[in-house]
This record gives sequence, structure tokens and C-alpha cells, in this order.
Amino acid sequence: MSSSATTITHDLNSFSYAQVAVAVAVLYDHGLTFAREIDYIWRPPSLVSALYLLDRYVGDSVVILGVYLCLTEDGSIQVSYPLFQVRGWGTLLCSWLTQSIMQLRIYAMYRRTRWILTVLLLSFFSEILAVIVIIWTTNGPTSKFVVIVEPFPGKHLCSFTGINTDFVYLFIPILCFETLLFFLAIRVSLKNMRERRATPGTSSLRINSFMSILVRDSILYFFINLAKCAIVMGLWRNASALRANISIPFIMLLETMVGTRVVINFKEHCSRRLSSEPVMITGSIRFAGVSEETARQGTIHDQSNEGNEMQLVKGFQESTEVIVFEEI
Repeated sequence: MSSSATTITHDLNSFSYAQVAVAVAVLYDHGLTFAREIDYIWRPPSLVSALYLLDRYVGDSVVILGVYLCLTEDGSIQVSYPLFQVRGWGTLLCSWLTQSIMQLRIYAMYRRTRWILTVLLLSFFSEILAVIVIIWTTNGPTSKFVVIVEPFPGKHLCSFTGINTDFVYLFIPILCFETLLFFLAIRVSLKNMRERRATPGTSSLRINSFMSILVRDSILYFFINLAKCAIVMGLWRNASALRANISIPFIMLLETMVGTRVVINFKEHCSRRLSSEPVMITGSIRFAGVSEETARQGTIHDQSNEGNEMQLVKGFQESTEVIVFEEI
């Protein structure tokens, strides 16, 4: 076997090991969280639950498909090329699903105002359009990019050639959008801190707890993706395409695990607070199992006894905030 063939074999085997390792990690993580998924995701149904399930099960399917492409010993161009495309677009789909989850959290943090929804949707679809255009122009039908099946003794390995590494610029619109999410999370956090500092006698510790989790996840998500984009772009610009391709499975690992973990951890936190602790809302206590309307009425009754109209209005606003946070 020639030295070039040996190098290709080594690169393809390294990619196969990475793909198998990522698949094991993703499926193992799913196994660890499956019981909590049944408890917190499958019921009651919601938009964020649907996004979670899509992110989780599309991610599982894509990593399993990646393992199949790496380990199959009898492939053909007719089979490999469509599966290669499905794996590539599936990776992007998981990234967009995770971004959709983070958008819903930002939307809730801004109390579901119309202007923030408009900003998020316009920015999100602009990012998707930019990514599609970059992929189409760099590795579309008119490019030199082709998927090939490398014949080696006893097996055939799926590979590619002619890739235009300028496609990594697709991470620029992705990073711009994630920077926007980061900025919006920091902005609303600082605004919330100023409002609470200016309000005497604030006692809604639960809202602080929820807000801190949402902001923490947004910050971690931003810096994880910043590191991911820098590493992937650096590899693809400075290493051979086959060697740089080893980074692709790890993108799936990050997007699937981060996107699903932030949802299930937050829902678990909500459930734990409702089931184990009373919730203080400006002079009243709302226990787990009490309806939203009952909580509001109890708050208003307690505040009316104090004879403080400002406290009554504030209590209603705070209970509304709690309800908004519980639904994401």
C-alpha cells in the first residue's frame, strides 16, 4: 500500500473512531436522562418539549447514521452520497433546534414581548438563509465537491474530495446570531437586577433563581459555541479536509447534549421547587398543586389586608413572571 493510501486510511480510521466515540457518548447521555425525559418532557406537551424531542432523536439518528457510514464494508456512491448529505444537514438541523430552544428562553426572559419575538425570528431566518447560501456557493452542485467510496482490502470507506474549505465561513452568521442571544440575555439580566435593586422589600427569590439559571445557560452556551466555531474554523483552514472532518461529530455531540440538557435541567428545577418548597410571592405562599388563579387571589387577599395598593399590583406582576418561567 502506498504512503498516500496509508495516510488516507489512517485519517479515515481516526474519523471512524471519533464518530463511534461520539455516538456512544450521545446515546449514553440519552440513557442517563431517559427517565427524566419521561417525567418532564413527555407530559404535558409544549413547544419546547417538541423541540427537545426533535433535537434528541434527530441527534441520535444522525450519530447512528455516521457510525454506519464509517463502518459499512460494502458501500456505493448511490447509497453513500444521500446518507452523507443527510448527516450534514442533520447536523445543521440539530444546531438550529438548539438555537430555537435558546430563543424561547430569551423570549420568556423578556416576558414574551412582541418586539423581542420579531427581532429573534428575523435574525434567526437571516442566519439560516446565509448558511444555506454559503453552503450552496462553496459545495453545491456546481462545485468540485464529490463523495467517493475508497476501496481498501476487505471493505469500502466513504470519503470525499474537492471540498471548498471556504464553507467554514458559515460559522460567521451562526456566531453572529449566538452573540445576539448572549447580548439579549445579559441585557435583560442587568435590567432585572436594576429593577429589583430599586424595589424595596422584594422577596420573590424564586424568580431570581429561575432568571439566574436562564442567564447562566445562555452565557455557557455562548462561550461553548465560541470555542467550537474557533476550533472548527481553525482546523478546516489549516489542516487537510479529511483530518479536519474529525471535528464534525463533536459538533453533533455539543449541540445535542447542550440543547437537551438545558431543557431537562430547567424543567427538573421547576418540578423540584414546586414539589418540595413553598414559593414566596410578596406576602403570600403558593404551594405545589395550587392553581395559578388561586395563587393570584391569595396574593391579592394578603396584600389587601396590608392596605398597600402598590404591593397588590406588584404581587400580580410577580406571579405572572413565575407562570411565564414555569412554562419554558
